[in-house]
Amino acid sequence: MDFITAQNLVFRYLEEDETQVNTKVVRNVLDDVSFNIKKGEFVALLGHNGCGKSTISKHLNAMLLPDSGKVYVDSLDTADEDEDFTIRKKVGLVLQNPDNQLVASVVEEDVAFGPENIGIEPKEIRRRVDNALKAVDMYDYRNQPPHKLSGGQKQRVAIAGIIAMEPSCIVLDEPTAMLDPKGREEVMSTIKRLNREQGITIVLITHYMEEAVDADRVIVMDDGKILTQGTPQEVFSQVELLKRHRLDVPQVTELCYNLKARGVDIDTLSLHSDECIEKLLEVLK
Repeated sequence: MDFITAQNLVFRYLEEDETQVNTKVVRNVLDDVSFNIKKGEFVALLGHNGCGKSTISKHLNAMLLPDSGKVYVDSLDTADEDEDFTIRKKVGLVLQNPDNQLVASVVEEDVAFGPENIGIEPKEIRRRVDNALKAVDMYDYRNQPPHKLSGGQKQRVAIAGIIAMEPSCIVLDEPTAMLDPKGREEVMSTIKRLNREQGITIVLITHYMEEAVDADRVIVMDDGKILTQGTPQEVFSQVELLKRHRLDVPQVTELCYNLKARGVDIDTLSLHSDECIEKLLEVLK
């Protein structure tokens, strides 16, 4: 069952024309974009900075509305102002910089902020806050001030704040871009667990190819359009296409691609290092 549907989505920004004074030009940020996301699916959205990824994320909870085309969330039209509140309860958005989403001086108060704003009663807020912090492995830090946490811990608290709203879907806009490798690992582990154990639909916007290999499906954007989409194996096997558009593939996949190009008998391009090692051991037998 499709939870999110984008149909022929077009969105434009007005920009200053650098060649003329006091004039503006229209730029298509999204140009006839269509896709579906199923309930419980983990979808990675990839592409260069400026390709339209973040603009899509803001369309998925009605922060932005299409200039033409439609976006539906659980069959609700995002252009219907009467449904804004319901849509934003269904789709939570986690931003790149966790400091922009943390508003309280104590972790558990920050996680409670969202449920309080939508009028949840105190006893239910307590339950939601505890469950959300446990879901991201931050319950032991519930009485800590957020500014004393690491970047990865802050981002997990930001995710807990969204979980406490009990959305059906979480959209994460480059949530690991400002984190060190340990913080990235913590956040990615949390995202995968929420999808696997709680069935939350995940839309992960990233430019790290390695973060997309465990997704159910990958959508690649380029210049406001969908370049290609499919399973991680299907998408990352298109090495030539991605490289023509100045996009990378996971390092393990590129290694297999280069070895195959040099005559090594590798039938499929691996996405994980252990798969690659197994294939190389078979070749060496």
